[in-house]
Amino acid sequence: MLIERIETAQVAPRWGLLRILTSDGLEGYGEFTVEGQLSSAESAVHELGEQFLGKDPSSIKGLIRSCYDRCFYHGGAHFMSALGGLEIALWDLAGKAAGLPIYQLLGGRVRDRVKVYRWAGGNNNSPAAAAEEAARVVSEGARAIKMNACPPLAAIDTYGGIQAAVARARAVRDAVGPDVDIAYDFHGRANVPMARRLVRELEFSRPLFYEEPVRPDYNRWLPQIAALTHVPIATGERMTTVAEFSDLVAGRGAHILQPDIVHAGGISNTAEIGALAEANGLALAPHCPLSPIAFMACLHVVVQCRAGWILEWSKGIHYNASGATGEADPWLRYLDPQDWPLFELDTSGHLAIPSAPGLGIRIDWAEVQKAANAPVTWRDEAMFLPDGTLSNW
Repeated sequence: MLIERIETAQVAPRWGLLRILTSDGLEGYGEFTVEGQLSSAESAVHELGEQFLGKDPSSIKGLIRSCYDRCFYHGGAHFMSALGGLEIALWDLAGKAAGLPIYQLLGGRVRDRVKVYRWAGGNNNSPAAAAEEAARVVSEGARAIKMNACPPLAAIDTYGGIQAAVARARAVRDAVGPDVDIAYDFHGRANVPMARRLVRELEFSRPLFYEEPVRPDYNRWLPQIAALTHVPIATGERMTTVAEFSDLVAGRGAHILQPDIVHAGGISNTAEIGALAEANGLALAPHCPLSPIAFMACLHVVVQCRAGWILEWSKGIHYNASGATGEADPWLRYLDPQDWPLFELDTSGHLAIPSAPGLGIRIDWAEVQKAANAPVTWRDEAMFLPDGTLSNW
Protein backbone atom coordinates (compact mmCIF):
# COMPACT_ATOMS: atom_id res chain seq x y z
CA MET A 1 0.00 0.00 0.00
CA LEU A 2 1.43 3.36 -1.09
CA ILE A 3 0.23 6.94 -0.71
CA GLU A 4 -0.99 8.11 -4.11
CA ARG A 5 -2.71 11.45 -3.46
CA ILE A 6 -3.45 13.99 -0.73
CA GLU A 7 -6.58 16.12 -1.11
CA THR A 8 -7.59 19.11 1.00
CA ALA A 9 -10.73 21.17 1.43
CA GLN A 10 -11.73 24.30 3.30
CA VAL A 11 -15.32 24.02 4.47
CA ALA A 12 -17.81 25.89 6.59
CA PRO A 13 -17.87 26.68 9.38
CA ARG A 14 -14.06 27.08 9.65
CA TRP A 15 -12.48 23.67 9.11
CA GLY A 16 -9.63 22.37 7.00
CA LEU A 17 -10.13 18.69 6.14
CA LEU A 18 -7.93 16.31 4.19
CA ARG A 19 -7.92 12.78 2.88
CA ILE A 20 -5.07 10.50 1.87
CA LEU A 21 -5.79 8.06 -0.95
CA THR A 22 -3.75 4.88 -1.30
CA SER A 23 -2.90 2.43 -4.04
CA ASP A 24 -5.20 -0.25 -2.65
CA GLY A 25 -8.25 2.00 -2.37
CA LEU A 26 -8.18 2.80 1.35
CA GLU A 27 -8.83 6.40 2.40
CA GLY A 28 -7.65 8.09 5.57
CA TYR A 29 -9.07 11.36 6.91
CA GLY A 30 -7.41 14.15 8.85
CA GLU A 31 -7.85 17.78 9.83
CA PHE A 32 -5.43 20.70 9.53
CA THR A 33 -7.60 23.51 10.93
CA VAL A 34 -5.87 26.64 12.19
CA GLU A 35 -8.88 28.74 13.06
CA GLY A 36 -9.06 31.87 10.91
CA GLN A 37 -5.89 30.97 8.98
CA LEU A 38 -6.91 28.00 6.85
CA SER A 39 -5.18 28.94 3.60
CA SER A 40 -1.72 29.12 5.11
CA ALA A 41 -2.21 25.80 6.90
CA GLU A 42 -3.54 24.23 3.69
CA SER A 43 -0.46 25.38 1.79
CA ALA A 44 1.71 23.74 4.43
CA VAL A 45 -0.18 20.45 4.02
CA HIS A 46 0.68 20.32 0.32
CA GLU A 47 4.24 21.48 0.84
CA LEU A 48 4.92 18.87 3.52
CA GLY A 49 2.79 16.31 1.73
CA GLU A 50 5.37 16.05 -1.06
CA GLN A 51 7.49 14.01 1.36
CA PHE A 52 4.70 11.45 1.83
CA LEU A 53 3.72 10.69 -1.76
CA GLY A 54 4.72 7.20 -2.89
CA LYS A 55 5.54 6.11 0.67
CA ASP A 56 4.14 3.26 2.76
CA PRO A 57 1.55 4.88 5.06
CA SER A 58 2.00 2.25 7.77
CA SER A 59 5.33 3.77 8.84
CA ILE A 60 3.57 6.52 10.77
CA LYS A 61 6.31 7.56 13.15
CA GLY A 62 9.02 7.27 10.55
CA LEU A 63 7.14 9.44 8.07
CA ILE A 64 6.07 12.09 10.58
CA ARG A 65 9.32 12.34 12.51
CA SER A 66 11.37 12.35 9.33
CA CYS A 67 9.29 15.22 7.98
CA TYR A 68 9.68 17.13 11.24
CA ASP A 69 13.43 16.62 11.43
CA ARG A 70 14.09 17.24 7.75
CA CYS A 71 12.48 20.69 7.97
CA PHE A 72 14.96 23.10 9.54
CA TYR A 73 12.07 25.40 10.47
CA HIS A 74 9.45 23.39 12.30
CA GLY A 75 6.98 23.87 15.12
CA GLY A 76 4.37 26.60 15.30
CA ALA A 77 0.64 26.37 14.66
CA HIS A 78 0.70 26.11 10.85
CA PHE A 79 3.51 23.60 10.49
CA MET A 80 2.26 21.39 13.32
CA SER A 81 -1.38 21.52 12.21
CA ALA A 82 -0.43 20.53 8.67
CA LEU A 83 1.69 17.69 10.02
CA GLY A 84 -1.03 16.78 12.51
CA GLY A 85 -3.66 16.53 9.79
CA LEU A 86 -1.48 14.17 7.80
CA GLU A 87 -0.65 12.12 10.90
CA ILE A 88 -4.29 11.67 11.90
CA ALA A 89 -5.07 10.43 8.40
CA LEU A 90 -2.20 7.94 8.61
CA TRP A 91 -3.61 6.55 11.86
CA ASP A 92 -7.04 6.30 10.26
CA LEU A 93 -5.50 4.30 7.42
CA ALA A 94 -3.60 2.07 9.84
CA GLY A 95 -6.74 1.25 11.78
CA LYS A 96 -8.70 0.49 8.63
CA ALA A 97 -5.90 -1.71 7.27
CA ALA A 98 -5.78 -3.67 10.54
CA GLY A 99 -9.55 -3.74 11.00
CA LEU A 100 -9.13 -2.15 14.45
CA PRO A 101 -10.04 1.16 16.11
CA ILE A 102 -7.06 3.44 16.67
CA TYR A 103 -7.14 3.09 20.45
CA GLN A 104 -6.45 -0.62 20.05
CA LEU A 105 -3.33 0.19 18.03
CA LEU A 106 -2.26 2.56 20.83
CA GLY A 107 -2.43 -0.21 23.42
CA GLY A 108 -6.11 -0.67 24.15
CA ARG A 109 -8.68 1.16 26.19
CA VAL A 110 -8.59 1.88 29.92
CA ARG A 111 -12.20 3.10 30.15
CA ASP A 112 -15.60 2.10 28.81
CA ARG A 113 -16.96 5.57 27.97
CA VAL A 114 -15.75 9.15 27.75
CA LYS A 115 -17.14 12.15 29.61
CA VAL A 116 -17.58 15.28 27.50
CA TYR A 117 -18.36 18.91 28.17
CA ARG A 118 -20.32 21.25 25.94
CA TRP A 119 -19.86 24.93 25.22
CA ALA A 120 -22.38 27.24 26.88
CA GLY A 121 -21.45 30.73 25.74
CA GLY A 122 -20.74 33.59 28.08
CA ASN A 123 -19.11 35.47 25.21
CA ASN A 124 -19.88 38.98 26.49
CA ASN A 125 -23.58 38.23 26.66
CA SER A 126 -25.81 39.32 29.52
CA PRO A 127 -26.18 37.16 32.63
CA ALA A 128 -29.75 36.31 31.62
CA ALA A 129 -28.72 35.28 28.09
CA ALA A 130 -25.81 33.21 29.41
CA ALA A 131 -28.11 31.46 31.88
CA GLU A 132 -30.64 30.70 29.16
CA GLU A 133 -28.00 29.23 26.86
CA ALA A 134 -26.47 27.13 29.63
CA ALA A 135 -29.86 25.76 30.64
CA ARG A 136 -30.60 24.80 27.04
CA VAL A 137 -27.32 22.92 26.64
CA VAL A 138 -27.94 21.06 29.89
CA SER A 139 -31.46 20.18 28.72
CA GLU A 140 -29.82 18.50 25.70
CA GLY A 141 -28.00 16.08 27.98
CA ALA A 142 -24.76 17.84 28.96
CA ARG A 143 -23.66 17.29 32.54
CA ALA A 144 -20.59 19.51 32.18
CA ILE A 145 -20.32 22.84 30.38
CA LYS A 146 -17.71 25.50 29.65
CA MET A 147 -18.21 29.22 29.13
CA ASN A 148 -16.08 32.29 28.63
CA ALA A 149 -15.15 33.67 32.01
CA CYS A 150 -14.82 37.36 31.28
CA PRO A 151 -14.89 40.15 28.73
CA PRO A 152 -11.55 41.48 27.43
CA LEU A 153 -9.79 43.19 30.30
CA ALA A 154 -7.16 45.91 30.46
CA ALA A 155 -3.84 45.05 32.11
CA ILE A 156 -5.16 46.69 35.29
CA ASP A 157 -8.91 46.95 34.82
CA THR A 158 -11.65 48.37 36.98
CA TYR A 159 -13.82 46.06 39.01
CA GLY A 160 -16.49 46.52 36.34
CA GLY A 161 -15.08 43.70 34.27
CA ILE A 162 -14.77 41.51 37.35
CA GLN A 163 -18.35 42.27 38.37
CA ALA A 164 -19.62 41.37 34.90
CA ALA A 165 -17.84 38.04 35.07
CA VAL A 166 -19.19 37.33 38.56
CA ALA A 167 -22.78 38.25 37.60
CA ARG A 168 -22.66 35.97 34.57
CA ALA A 169 -21.20 33.10 36.57
CA ARG A 170 -23.82 33.48 39.31
CA ALA A 171 -26.68 33.51 36.81
CA VAL A 172 -25.39 30.38 35.06
CA ARG A 173 -24.83 28.49 38.32
CA ASP A 174 -28.37 29.34 39.45
CA ALA A 175 -29.76 28.23 36.09
CA VAL A 176 -28.09 24.80 35.91
CA GLY A 177 -28.14 23.91 39.58
CA PRO A 178 -25.43 22.48 41.85
CA ASP A 179 -24.84 19.17 40.07
CA VAL A 180 -23.69 20.41 36.65
CA ASP A 181 -19.96 21.08 36.29
CA ILE A 182 -19.00 24.55 35.00
CA ALA A 183 -15.55 25.37 33.63
CA TYR A 184 -14.42 28.91 32.88
CA ASP A 185 -12.33 29.77 29.83
CA PHE A 186 -10.39 32.99 30.37
CA HIS A 187 -9.31 32.71 26.69
CA GLY A 188 -6.18 34.66 27.50
CA ARG A 189 -8.29 37.80 27.86
CA ALA A 190 -6.74 38.70 31.20
CA ASN A 191 -3.18 39.74 31.83
CA VAL A 192 -1.48 38.50 34.99
CA PRO A 193 -2.87 41.07 37.50
CA MET A 194 -6.50 40.58 36.44
CA ALA A 195 -6.18 36.80 36.25
CA ARG A 196 -5.02 36.89 39.88
CA ARG A 197 -8.22 38.69 40.83
CA LEU A 198 -10.56 36.56 38.76
CA VAL A 199 -9.40 33.19 40.07
CA ARG A 200 -10.48 34.30 43.55
CA GLU A 201 -13.68 36.11 42.60
CA LEU A 202 -15.15 33.18 40.63
CA GLU A 203 -14.49 30.49 43.23
CA PHE A 204 -17.97 30.88 44.76
CA SER A 205 -19.49 29.04 41.77
CA ARG A 206 -17.41 25.88 42.34
CA PRO A 207 -15.59 25.88 38.96
CA LEU A 208 -14.52 22.60 37.39
CA PHE A 209 -11.35 24.30 36.12
CA TYR A 210 -9.94 27.61 34.86
CA GLU A 211 -8.73 27.47 31.26
CA GLU A 212 -5.97 29.70 29.90
CA PRO A 213 -6.03 32.27 32.71
CA VAL A 214 -3.25 33.96 30.74
CA ARG A 215 -1.94 33.56 27.22
CA PRO A 216 0.77 30.92 26.78
CA ASP A 217 3.27 33.74 26.30
CA TYR A 218 2.94 34.29 30.04
CA ASN A 219 2.90 30.68 31.27
CA ARG A 220 5.83 31.45 33.56
CA TRP A 221 3.29 33.23 35.82
CA LEU A 222 0.96 30.23 36.11
CA PRO A 223 2.54 28.88 39.33
CA GLN A 224 1.79 32.19 41.06
CA ILE A 225 -1.79 32.23 39.75
CA ALA A 226 -2.32 28.57 40.67
CA ALA A 227 -1.14 29.28 44.21
CA LEU A 228 -4.03 31.72 44.73
CA THR A 229 -6.85 29.22 44.17
CA HIS A 230 -7.91 25.65 44.85
CA VAL A 231 -9.46 25.45 41.35
CA PRO A 232 -7.38 23.38 38.86
CA ILE A 233 -5.58 25.36 36.15
CA ALA A 234 -5.82 24.12 32.54
CA THR A 235 -3.93 25.26 29.46
CA GLY A 236 -2.40 24.07 26.21
CA GLU A 237 -4.55 24.82 23.16
CA ARG A 238 -2.00 27.28 21.77
CA MET A 239 1.03 25.12 22.53
CA THR A 240 2.34 23.06 19.64
CA THR A 241 5.09 20.66 20.76
CA VAL A 242 5.57 17.99 23.39
CA ALA A 243 8.62 19.92 24.61
CA GLU A 244 6.46 22.94 25.45
CA PHE A 245 4.19 20.73 27.56
CA SER A 246 7.22 19.21 29.24
CA ASP A 247 8.33 22.72 30.27
CA LEU A 248 4.80 23.50 31.48
CA VAL A 249 4.77 20.40 33.66
CA ALA A 250 8.24 21.17 35.01
CA GLY A 251 7.03 24.63 36.02
CA ARG A 252 4.19 23.14 38.10
CA GLY A 253 1.72 25.79 37.02
CA ALA A 254 -1.00 23.66 35.43
CA HIS A 255 -3.01 20.67 36.58
CA ILE A 256 -4.86 19.86 33.35
CA LEU A 257 -3.04 19.57 30.02
CA GLN A 258 -5.14 20.64 27.04
CA PRO A 259 -3.32 19.93 23.78
CA ASP A 260 -5.27 20.58 20.62
CA ILE A 261 -4.66 17.35 18.73
CA VAL A 262 -4.34 19.18 15.39
CA HIS A 263 -2.15 22.04 16.60
CA ALA A 264 0.06 19.67 18.59
CA GLY A 265 0.93 17.54 15.59
CA GLY A 266 -1.51 14.66 15.82
CA ILE A 267 -2.35 11.53 17.76
CA SER A 268 1.15 10.33 18.72
CA ASN A 269 2.21 13.67 20.19
CA THR A 270 -1.06 14.03 22.07
CA ALA A 271 -0.62 10.53 23.47
CA GLU A 272 2.90 11.51 24.59
CA ILE A 273 1.47 14.58 26.33
CA GLY A 274 -1.04 12.27 27.99
CA ALA A 275 1.85 10.12 29.19
CA LEU A 276 3.47 13.26 30.65
CA ALA A 277 0.25 13.97 32.51
CA GLU A 278 0.04 10.40 33.78
CA ALA A 279 3.65 10.37 34.96
CA ASN A 280 3.10 13.56 36.93
CA GLY A 281 -0.30 12.89 38.46
CA LEU A 282 -2.05 15.42 36.20
CA ALA A 283 -5.08 15.20 33.92
CA LEU A 284 -5.43 15.21 30.13
CA ALA A 285 -8.43 17.04 28.64
CA PRO A 286 -7.82 17.77 24.94
CA HIS A 287 -8.95 21.07 23.47
CA CYS A 288 -11.26 20.44 20.52
CA PRO A 289 -13.61 23.10 19.09
CA LEU A 290 -13.09 21.50 15.65
CA SER A 291 -14.75 18.92 13.39
CA PRO A 292 -15.76 15.31 14.12
CA ILE A 293 -12.44 14.17 12.61
CA ALA A 294 -10.35 15.96 15.25
CA PHE A 295 -12.89 15.06 17.93
CA MET A 296 -12.70 11.35 17.20
CA ALA A 297 -8.90 11.50 17.07
CA CYS A 298 -8.97 13.06 20.56
CA LEU A 299 -11.42 10.44 21.80
CA HIS A 300 -9.10 7.60 20.79
CA VAL A 301 -6.26 9.19 22.79
CA VAL A 302 -8.44 9.78 25.86
CA VAL A 303 -9.78 6.21 25.72
CA GLN A 304 -6.29 4.71 26.08
CA CYS A 305 -4.75 7.24 28.49
CA ARG A 306 -5.06 6.74 32.25
CA ALA A 307 -4.77 10.52 32.72
CA GLY A 308 -7.50 11.09 30.12
CA TRP A 309 -10.47 12.56 31.88
CA ILE A 310 -12.84 14.68 29.84
CA LEU A 311 -13.13 15.85 26.24
CA GLU A 312 -14.37 19.11 24.76
CA TRP A 313 -17.27 18.63 22.34
CA SER A 314 -18.04 21.62 20.15
CA LYS A 315 -21.44 20.53 18.86
CA GLY A 316 -23.65 23.61 19.00
CA ILE A 317 -20.84 26.12 19.61
CA HIS A 318 -21.50 29.40 17.81
CA TYR A 319 -18.23 29.10 15.85
CA ASN A 320 -19.49 25.90 14.30
CA ALA A 321 -22.76 27.41 13.12
CA SER A 322 -20.98 30.15 11.18
CA GLY A 323 -21.63 29.85 7.45
CA ALA A 324 -23.61 26.64 7.90
CA THR A 325 -26.25 25.78 5.32
CA GLY A 326 -28.76 22.97 4.89
CA GLU A 327 -30.95 21.12 7.34
CA ALA A 328 -28.29 18.95 8.99
CA ASP A 329 -26.68 19.95 12.26
CA PRO A 330 -23.51 21.80 11.11
CA TRP A 331 -21.33 19.59 13.30
CA LEU A 332 -22.73 16.41 11.73
CA ARG A 333 -22.95 17.63 8.15
CA TYR A 334 -19.92 15.81 6.73
CA LEU A 335 -20.61 12.51 8.48
CA ASP A 336 -22.53 9.58 7.08
CA PRO A 337 -25.95 9.81 8.83
CA GLN A 338 -25.50 6.20 9.95
CA ASP A 339 -22.81 7.50 12.31
CA TRP A 340 -24.88 10.25 13.91
CA PRO A 341 -26.06 7.97 16.77
CA LEU A 342 -22.42 7.73 17.89
CA PHE A 343 -22.84 11.25 19.27
CA GLU A 344 -25.79 10.69 21.59
CA LEU A 345 -24.93 11.29 25.26
CA ASP A 346 -25.98 8.90 27.98
CA THR A 347 -27.75 10.18 31.09
CA SER A 348 -24.46 10.97 32.83
CA GLY A 349 -23.00 13.02 29.97
CA HIS A 350 -20.74 10.33 28.47
CA LEU A 351 -20.25 9.10 24.91
CA ALA A 352 -19.86 5.45 24.01
CA ILE A 353 -16.54 4.25 22.61
CA PRO A 354 -16.59 3.42 18.87
CA SER A 355 -15.70 -0.05 17.67
CA ALA A 356 -15.34 0.58 13.92
CA PRO A 357 -11.83 0.55 12.38
CA GLY A 358 -9.65 3.66 12.25
CA LEU A 359 -11.25 6.82 13.54
CA GLY A 360 -14.55 4.97 13.68
CA ILE A 361 -16.52 7.38 11.48
CA ARG A 362 -17.40 7.56 7.80
CA ILE A 363 -16.78 10.90 6.09
CA ASP A 364 -19.00 11.95 3.18
CA TRP A 365 -16.21 13.38 1.02
CA ALA A 366 -18.69 14.26 -1.74
CA GLU A 367 -20.44 16.55 0.73
CA VAL A 368 -17.06 17.96 1.76
CA GLN A 369 -16.23 18.75 -1.88
CA LYS A 370 -19.63 20.32 -2.38
CA ALA A 371 -19.12 22.56 0.65
CA ALA A 372 -15.61 23.47 -0.53
CA ASN A 373 -17.14 25.24 -3.53
CA ALA A 374 -18.42 27.96 -1.19
CA PRO A 375 -15.79 30.34 0.17
CA VAL A 376 -14.81 30.07 3.85
CA THR A 377 -14.11 33.46 5.38
CA TRP A 378 -14.19 32.88 9.15
CA ARG A 379 -11.82 35.25 10.95
CA ASP A 380 -10.92 35.87 14.57
CA GLU A 381 -13.28 38.24 16.29
CA ALA A 382 -12.12 41.81 16.85
CA MET A 383 -12.71 42.95 20.43
CA PHE A 384 -11.81 46.35 21.82
CA LEU A 385 -11.26 47.82 25.25
CA PRO A 386 -13.18 51.01 26.15
CA ASP A 387 -10.16 53.15 25.19
CA GLY A 388 -10.07 51.66 21.67
CA THR A 389 -7.21 49.20 22.26
CA LEU A 390 -7.61 46.01 20.24
CA SER A 391 -7.79 43.19 22.75
CA ASN A 392 -6.98 39.50 22.69
CA TRP A 393 -10.39 38.01 21.95
